[in-house]
Formats: sequence, C-alpha cells, structure tokens
Amino acid sequence: MRMSLSRAIMAIATACMGEDRQTWSQAMNAEHHAAAADGQGLSFAAGCLVAAWREMLGSATGRFVLTSYAVALGIMVPMATIEIGCAVLGFPYLYPDQHGLPGALLVGASHEALLRPTYLGGIPALAFIQLVAGVGHLRLAWSLLERDWSGALRWSLWTLAGITTLVIFMGVFFLDSRQALMQGCVVGIELAVLLVIMRRHAELHRATPTEQPG
Repeated sequence: MRMSLSRAIMAIATACMGEDRQTWSQAMNAEHHAAAADGQGLSFAAGCLVAAWREMLGSATGRFVLTSYAVALGIMVPMATIEIGCAVLGFPYLYPDQHGLPGALLVGASHEALLRPTYLGGIPALAFIQLVAGVGHLRLAWSLLERDWSGALRWSLWTLAGITTLVIFMGVFFLDSRQALMQGCVVGIELAVLLVIMRRHAELHRATPTEQPG
C-alpha cells in the first residue's frame, strides 16, 4: 500500500515538473527507486512533491499551469456540476419554490394559467439545453488543461450559445431567468479569462528559448 501511494505521489510530482524539467524528473524517479528499496519511498516521494510545487510557484510556466487548473477546477467544473444537476436532478434552491428547473415559472401572474401546460411540456427541452451547457463546460475545462485552444474557444462559444438560447426560451415563457442570466455572465467571464490565458501561453511560448542543434 505504501509503495503504491509513493508511486502515485511520484507520478503527480513528475507531472508537476513539466516538459522542461524532464531530466530532473528522471533523476528523481531513479532516486525514488533507491529510497523505496531502503523503505523510505513514501517520505522521499512527499519531498519530491513539495519540491515540484515550489518549482512551479517559482517559474512563469508553473504559475501558468496552476492558473489553468484553478480556472478549470474552481470555475468550469463547478458550473458544469450546477448545470447538469439542474437538468437531471432539479437542484432545489436554484430556481424559485425550491423545485429546481420546474419551479422557474413565475406564479401569481395572469399568464400563469395559460402558460403552465405549455411550460410543463417544454421542461424536457429546457433541461436538455441545460444539460448540453453542462457538458460543454466539462469539455471546455478539458480543452483548457490540454491547451487545445481551438477546441476551448469552440466549446466556450457553444456553451454561451446554449445558455443564451436557454435565457431566450425562459423569457418567452415568462420564466424566472435570473439564474440562467447569471450562468451566461459566468460563461462570458470564462471566455474573457480563456483569451487572457491563451495570450499568456503565447507569450511564454515565445519567451522559451529553443535548443540549437550542436
């Protein structure tokens, strides 16, 4: 168990080092085998992980990677969870009356009796749009971490289009679209952050010296 854990920690440490520290990563792995043979594999792996984190914080490339993960795991994945949960589970408290998406109908107005049957029939379509937006957020997060910028832009625009469609439909049905508008604002912020990250990645790529053939 300890050996498996130390190997997993070493794998994380190696991934944190990045492509420009491959020689260091190989040296750490070689020393880890020797430390594991002496029964010190877990403590050595933990030290390597701490060293890798320090290296990331001390380099522009490392900070870029950490920022990418923070945006993906701190914003995009939670948004995907909210949207998919709202579509599949209803997520109480997200819309009025604590009924999730089915509770978005504004009650008490004169149009309620007229539109309620139509709205209830349209819930599957609205839930599907919300689900597609959630899946788009997951794909956007994955593309960001993979540095697939064309894919990230494509999924970001598709997700924004899905949320915009949701807002329009909810407005037509006289529904409470505040939560959908908020989600649209978050997608817009994500798109702006994505453009900043893409620009920063291009700057880092230009600043990285290329190896000259000997």
